[in-house]
Amino acid sequence: MPDTRLPKRLFYGELVEGKCTQGGLKKCFKDILKVSLKSFGIHLDSWEILAEERSAWRSCISKGATSYEQSRIAETQKKRELRKFIANFLPTNPADHLCPTCRRAFRAHIGLISHSWTHRKQPPSSM
Repeated sequence: MPDTRLPKRLFYGELVEGKCTQGGLKKCFKDILKVSLKSFGIHLDSWEILAEERSAWRSCISKGATSYEQSRIAETQKKRELRKFIANFLPTNPADHLCPTCRRAFRAHIGLISHSWTHRKQPPSSM
C-alpha cells in the first residue's frame, strides 16, 4: 500500500501521536458478571450452583432484575426530588442591570449590551 493512502496515514499517525482510548480499563466478562450479580442480589459464591438448576436460576434472575429496577427507579426519583428541592431554595436575585430606555431588567451585563442594539436600530420617534 502506498504511503499516501488514507488508512495507512491514519494508522501510523495514531501510532506517532500516541492516541489512546478515553476512560478506565475495559472490564472483562467476569468483572461485568460480578457487577451484574451483585446488583441483582445474587451471592458470588453460590451462583454457579444456582445456575445448574435452570428454573431456579431463571426465577432468581427475574426477581433480581425487578428488585434492581425498583431500586434504580427509587434512586432516580430521590435524586430528582433532591435536585428540585435545592432548586426551590436557590436565591433568586433581582435583576442587576436595567435598560435606561425601556426599563427592562437583565440579570447579566451581556444581556443588557445585546438588548441595547435594539434601541440603536430603531428610527427616532417623532413627537
